[in-house]
Amino acid sequence: MRVIAIVPTYRNIRALPEVLLGLEAGGLPVLVIDDGSDDGTGPWLDGWIAAGGHRWLERFPENRGKGAALAVGLARARALGFDFALSVDSDGQHLVSDALRIAAAMEPGVLMLGAREEIVEGYPPKSMFGRRLWALGVRSLTGLGVADPICGLRGYPLRETEGLHVIAGRYAWEEEFLVRAAWAGVDVREATIHAVYQHAGERVTHFALSDWFDSLFVWARLAALRLFGLCPRYTPRGSLARRDRSWRRILGCAVFVSFLVGVAMPSYAAVPLVVWIAWRLHAPIVVAALVALGAGLVAGAFAG
Repeated sequence: MRVIAIVPTYRNIRALPEVLLGLEAGGLPVLVIDDGSDDGTGPWLDGWIAAGGHRWLERFPENRGKGAALAVGLARARALGFDFALSVDSDGQHLVSDALRIAAAMEPGVLMLGAREEIVEGYPPKSMFGRRLWALGVRSLTGLGVADPICGLRGYPLRETEGLHVIAGRYAWEEEFLVRAAWAGVDVREATIHAVYQHAGERVTHFALSDWFDSLFVWARLAALRLFGLCPRYTPRGSLARRDRSWRRILGCAVFVSFLVGVAMPSYAAVPLVVWIAWRLHAPIVVAALVALGAGLVAGAFAG
């Protein structure tokens, strides 16, 4: 079993050297994707690659986004003859010990996801919100109870995921890849990892407001594919698959409750309540619940 670590990087020269040295000390070959960095990363990587060893480098002349970097990295890993790829963020938020544990747990046909601890000092609220929101989205699209679908520490089975067609180009690429892998019958598993966040003044993030809209657009596109039966036929399987006894009963209750909440409560209270209910049910009911909520809000507005 041959595993290579893929490290996409963009303006992370402060943390990148330690990340690479740690992975190499753990015995992993490393492929770096320089996504158009202009902070001194390029010259440092030139020296790093010149030192030899099991090191490879791909470089973009301008920033193309994390999704493009990962897509190129996976293709290069396949071309080099590796069986698995371990994606690791370059900002120091993943411990080498966790990365090595994910690498050791890889199996053919299994997409391994890191699931970060939720209770940790410095965890950005907007990151937690995005994590919970996409976890709900993945459940609605795949029936899988994934806890941390936006974590960048992942183990990719290269042969089983070679034909996946992912359209998103930036951060939403990882979420779309996860959904399409589940649709393709790839087993999805999680392993708990540590969450490491620097203080606000030291943290480097390139996630922009446009990425939120990109994620919502990707989810809406995938939801339309499932709604109209254009996604592959599949059955959720593995330890993350949700097995509700009566999906229709749960769906009907969600629609009824969401409509009543929309009629009886203002939108600023109704929306988070309905999202929380859908989260607790762990079932693919989000679209129906939100449609019913919208109808209830409109009915409530006319009644008022």
